[in-house]
Parts: sequence; structure tokens; C-alpha cells
Amino acid sequence: MIDEFLAECREKVTSNFQNSLKERSKISDAMLYTSLAPSKCLRAGIVFATSKIENILSERSIVNIATAIESLHSYSLIHDDLPAMDNDDLRRGIPSNHIKFGEATAILAGDALQAFAFQLIAEDKDLSDSHKIKIISEISSACGFKGMVLGQQMDLDAENEPNENIEEIHSLKTGKLIRSSFISPLQDENTIKFLSPIAEQVGLAFQIIDDVLETTNPNGLGKNSESDIRNNKLTYVKQFGLDKAVTDAKLIIKKANLQLANEIKNHDAIDILTVILDYIVERKN
Repeated sequence: MIDEFLAECREKVTSNFQNSLKERSKISDAMLYTSLAPSKCLRAGIVFATSKIENILSERSIVNIATAIESLHSYSLIHDDLPAMDNDDLRRGIPSNHIKFGEATAILAGDALQAFAFQLIAEDKDLSDSHKIKIISEISSACGFKGMVLGQQMDLDAENEPNENIEEIHSLKTGKLIRSSFISPLQDENTIKFLSPIAEQVGLAFQIIDDVLETTNPNGLGKNSESDIRNNKLTYVKQFGLDKAVTDAKLIIKKANLQLANEIKNHDAIDILTVILDYIVERKN
């Protein structure tokens, strides 16, 4: 079920990227190179699943929100891989953007993907103005100086300072955008307030499992298996050990599933969210 669901989400997001970036240039080619590379499209899947809670958005708006968040994710991957950051030459099983297009173009492509995300939301014809403002506020906060960018800076600092808080790094660098995937399709403030802390914990669990897989199945992630070692990266596994990492991630997801089941009344939404959350800790790549 999960493979088919995520494949369908990925197909819709891929089509949206291709249709929206029809004007070809070196920049649009670089944007599409990373955005359309093989991926789980998990964040998009969460958007589609969570939209079922209220079930009031048009299909076009759901696809635009999902594409915007995947665009922000792709931008972050391009910049993370740069020589000045993690200096990774492989991403999603193919050469990193700066290896393919050069460092300057990769930086510009990342910048363009960030702007493109906001453009998609602003130009959506079905979203209300108030909902657009909520989404733009949410994703800009998730990716900005108190979110993903701060997480990346802390991640870089932790290469020389092993006492950094790994949970905070993961929550900022990964958890914030995953939270945006959960709450951007929603408008009810009470539901958003309920989901926000759960969603950030789910983001933490996702990154913990990434740390686990980089230890147990590094080639499955489509990255250079020696990257974290070379950069002396602080990981959850490095700080707490493999067994505790797996246990903690599973406990986070178990708790999240219980909270969602007790609060969310839409069974279609709960069914697919439960499958997605279970997949986060059971995946092999």
C-alpha cells in the first residue's frame, strides 16, 4: 500500500515540477535534476495524507503544497552537498548537483527552488488568501534562521563540538519541514496546535532512522557511505548507540500513532498516516 501511495504522490509532484518549469535554461535544468531524482517523496505523501483530515482542499492545491515542500527539501539537499557544507558528491544515487552543474549553478538552483516554493503557494488559484499566508509563514519559519538553516549551522558546528544537542539539530534540520508537511494543508487552529509537536517528533524519528541506515545500510540511502565519517558528523547513533536509536525511533512513532488515533476522526486520514509513520521506522533506505 505505502509504495503505491508514495509512487502516486511522486507522479503528481513530478508532473507539477515539469509543467511549472517548462521554460528551459541551465537553472531550470539544475532545479529539475535534483527535484526529479529518485526519492521516496515522503514529505509530499504526508501532505496528501494530512489533507484528508479536513478534506476541503482541491487536488490542485494539495499538489502545489506538496510540490512546494519537496522544492524546499530539494533546495536544502543541493546546499547541504556543497563543498563549503558537507562536501558530498553523491545524492539520491546520482552525482550531486554541484558535481553535475558546477558549484555556482548549484547555489543558484537551490536559491531558485526556494523562491519557486513560495511562488507555487502565492499563485495557487484555489487557496484562500488567509490560508496562503499561513502556509508561507509556516514554511518560511521552518526553513529560516530559526529552523532548517539554524539546524544546518549547528550540524556544521557539531563536527568540532561533539556536545551539541543531536535531538535539537535533527528537530531543526529535518523535523521542522516535516512538521510543515503535516500542518500546511490544514486550516483548523486546534488541529494544527495538536499536530505540530507530534509532527516534529515524527521528523526526529525519521532522521534517527536515517542515522541508523547510514550505519547499517549506507549504500541504500544513495549517498557517499563515508561522508559522515569524513566530516566527523554527530549522529544519533554515534551519541546513543545503534540499539537505543532504533528503540527511541520506534517509541516515538508508536506514541504518535496512538495520539493520532485518539484525536483524528477521519478514518481515511488515520489509515494512511499510520502506514506512513510505520514506514518511517521500517524502511531500508
